[in-house]
Amino acid sequence: MMCLSTAAGFCQKQTELSDDSAPEVFPGPLFSNGVTLYSYFVTSVRCENSAEADVENTLFLVRQFVPSSDLDPFSLCVAVPLDPATRDTHEPAADAPVSVSSSSKTSSMNISPVEEEGQSEKVQWKSLMKASSRYLGVMHGFRIATEQGTRTALHNSAFGGYFSALGAMHGWSDGDGYYENYLGHPIEGGVSSYIWIHNDQKYQRVEFGKSRDYWMSRFRAYAYSWAFSEQFEIGPLSEASIGQIQRYCCAYGFVDHVITANLGMIWVVGGDMLDRYVARKVEDRTTNVVIRAIVRSGLNPPLTFANLMASQAPWHRDSRPGIRRYRGEFYSHQPSDAETDPYALPDIPKFELTAVVPTLTRYGDMSCLGGGGIARFRMSDSWQWTGEVGGCTLGNNRAPGWSGDSLTFLTGPQWISHTNNRWSPYFHVRFGGQKITEDYCLKYEHSKVLTDKRLCKSDPTGYAKHYESTGMAFSTGTGVDLKINRALEARLVSVDYIRSWLGPVAGTNFNHGFRLSVGLGLKVGTW
Repeated sequence: MMCLSTAAGFCQKQTELSDDSAPEVFPGPLFSNGVTLYSYFVTSVRCENSAEADVENTLFLVRQFVPSSDLDPFSLCVAVPLDPATRDTHEPAADAPVSVSSSSKTSSMNISPVEEEGQSEKVQWKSLMKASSRYLGVMHGFRIATEQGTRTALHNSAFGGYFSALGAMHGWSDGDGYYENYLGHPIEGGVSSYIWIHNDQKYQRVEFGKSRDYWMSRFRAYAYSWAFSEQFEIGPLSEASIGQIQRYCCAYGFVDHVITANLGMIWVVGGDMLDRYVARKVEDRTTNVVIRAIVRSGLNPPLTFANLMASQAPWHRDSRPGIRRYRGEFYSHQPSDAETDPYALPDIPKFELTAVVPTLTRYGDMSCLGGGGIARFRMSDSWQWTGEVGGCTLGNNRAPGWSGDSLTFLTGPQWISHTNNRWSPYFHVRFGGQKITEDYCLKYEHSKVLTDKRLCKSDPTGYAKHYESTGMAFSTGTGVDLKINRALEARLVSVDYIRSWLGPVAGTNFNHGFRLSVGLGLKVGTW
């Protein structure tokens, strides 16, 4: 045998094989769609004239796609890894992109870098801020061009009007239509997620799958998408400062704060699935650049728009070459240490995010149904610092014409026991504030014009009666979480007492409340 080339620490050899000396391929599934043989696979080979001990039990991992419909894996003879003493002299950059080619005429497989070089694990903050600023400018420009109320409110006091907008926020609805809230804003979340992914070099090239690296990359993108959404809603350059729409009826709800990033992640994961299982298969079957461009751009609108914001072609992909150069190769991703050895990570998370849904709060004989979110930051093995935002609706058990809601925002320490079994009991104390709002109107009047108060046909003043109170609040509670796996935990039960210092709201006292909740939590740092 003669060594032809080296790549990723392996020596590729070529030999003429007879029928009775074909290499044996041991268990590692090979998937073929008729054009491309692809997927991760592990194989072991026995070559002619080689000692069994040399290669029989040698396993290696091929992390690239093999672009050939003619590939006969049983005609390949791949040698064992190079000697450890000489491996470093032959090994390319860890994250080097690779292409794989093969021929059924010769029993060889060549692996060579594509022209791009390996990348670092740093976030490209400069280009991230540039693309994000461009996207923010496009959205605000569209608002100013199409919304009369936003243009009118530009003449308001910048400082005072901004804080008036923040102070007026309550409830769920923001006055927008169904498609704007549940289609437009999730696409916004998807675009901002892809802007992050494009600049997150550690996970830039991962593709959809079960791998830890893929899901960690999307979680990081989700966090950035949420932060970007909050800036667009209530930040220094936001709807609250440019147009101050939250101070007018009825744009003061929190629906976009919840929907944008969460449903946006569905767009991202769904787009990734379509790109891997549909778009790439189409590209493997045709070299027509028009078809490739349409498929790449049309199947993933958020990624298409994010590419434009990054001054890239709409059909750009970080994981593989462009529509003219793609021939089945893709840019390799170096697995993280946590991917290769997940149990090397600590059992106690650095950060936890829990969605508490549903919550049921009782104020005397009144029930308030809602939900919320809790962030927990590790201070030590047993102590965390927590922040909570939650809300509920009061209108379900009120007399006709009444509607209202409660908003709580609290922070404080929490003790938690991370035991060797799956159970984690905890106890917390939090301080902050609470806001109660109620409205009364038998028949509302809907208007596209922003007004200071909610229009009401049944009231002689033309406006709904509005009641509200904001004051300090304190909560204490206990509960237990159940570990599902290294990433997820179930909040089986949480019982809280909430003490507020509020004035009566429409004659009702809301200063004492008892809350029962369940939920689902995500742990970060353990997977």
